[in-house]
Amino acid sequence: MNENNVLINITWQGQSGNYVVRLDPGVDDATIRNLCEEAVRSGEVPGIRPNLPKNAFAHFVIDRFHGGQARFVVRPKVPFGV
Repeated sequence: MNENNVLINITWQGQSGNYVVRLDPGVDDATIRNLCEEAVRSGEVPGIRPNLPKNAFAHFVIDRFHGGQARFVVRPKVPFGV
């Protein structure tokens, strides 16, 4: 991966997949959610079936990790915290 690529791990209803995209790591959460929805729907995220409802990730949390390589985790909120 080059320095402008971000690895996004997406969890959806017991399914999980990784998506690598060239993206500014400072992009807003709404853009990340939309990008993930489009990527899953187009079949670009192995491990997640593409039949998502509209706005599937609207209330999901985005965890950001900025070690050497930027990485985002898109996941549902959990009942015992964020």
